[in-house]
Amino acid sequence: MPQTRNQKDMKRALELVSSLEQADPELKRIYGGLCHSFPVMVLQSGLCQAVAFSADKASGEGPRARAHQKLLEHLGAILEVEGDLLAHLHKAPTTAYMHHTRRVLEAWVYFKRFAKSVLKVEAGGDDEGR
Repeated sequence: MPQTRNQKDMKRALELVSSLEQADPELKRIYGGLCHSFPVMVLQSGLCQAVAFSADKASGEGPRARAHQKLLEHLGAILEVEGDLLAHLHKAPTTAYMHHTRRVLEAWVYFKRFAKSVLKVEAGGDDEGR
């Protein structure tokens, strides 16, 4: 029986978040916080600006940069975009951009849930959105 898009998103989110289960605790904490705060950034600033924020943070070193790198990788996996996600979003026509935004917001519900259940990261951490 074919799966719905939500079922596929849930399965993919579980795989992606679970891949960090054995990661450094600091990386898990920061990534989990980003999972909780990313949809808010998208709603407040737009998908492109939220991705640009993470891309800027991912350019550094340390667990914070690695957490943002993972976030961008996971966004690319959900949107099925290989390569530079930010460039893809900049070039996307308006309807495609709107579709990407909706896809991210719908799928990110599962990332938030699995950040809490798999990574044991609660919402409201001090690293969300930094």
